Amino acid sequence: MTSTTLLEGIRMGRFTWTFLAGFALGTPAIPVGLSLSLPGPIALFAVLLGAACCVVFAVFAMERARLLWQSWCIRWKTAAIPTNSTVGAERGASIAAISGGAPAAQSRLSGAAGQRARRVLARFGVVGFGILGPALFGTWGSALLGAALGIPRWRLIRWLMTGVALWCTVLLVASDAVLGLFEIG
Repeated sequence: MTSTTLLEGIRMGRFTWTFLAGFALGTPAIPVGLSLSLPGPIALFAVLLGAACCVVFAVFAMERARLLWQSWCIRWKTAAIPTNSTVGAERGASIAAISGGAPAAQSRLSGAAGQRARRVLARFGVVGFGILGPALFGTWGSALLGAALGIPRWRLIRWLMTGVALWCTVLLVASDAVLGLFEIG
C-alpha cells in the first residue's frame, strides 16, 4: 500500500465520520468535521449530506407512523360504535375528526415542544418553520415535528434543508473564526 493510498483512505475516513456525525447530530456536526482536519467546504458538504439523509429519513418515517396511527384510531373508533346504533351521524363526525379535522389537530403534540412548534408554524409558516426549526428543535426534532404537524413532505424537506444549510454555514464561519482566533486549526 502506497502512502498516497493510505492518505486518501484517512481523508475518506474523516469524511465518513463527518457524514455520520451530520446524520446523527445535524447542524452541530460542523465542529466535528473541522476537528478532524477537514477543510471547511468539505466539512460543510459532508454535514449537509448527512443532514439531508437524516431529514428525508425522519420525514418519511414519521409520515408513515402518523398514517398508521390515524388508520388505527379510525378502526378503533369504528369498532367501538355498535353497527345497530342510531348514532350514525355522530359516527361519521368522529371519523372525520380523527382523519384530520380540526379537533384532531388540536390534540396532536400537546407537549412543550409540540406547542412551540405549532406557534412557530402559525406565526412564520412553513418557510419560517424550516429555517428556524433546525436551530430551535435540532435536525431530527424539526423533521419529526414538521411531519407530525402534517406539513407536506417535499415542502418540509426543501425548507428544512434550506435552514440546515443556513445554520451549518453560520456555524462553520463561527467555528472557523474561533479556531483562527485561538490558532488551533
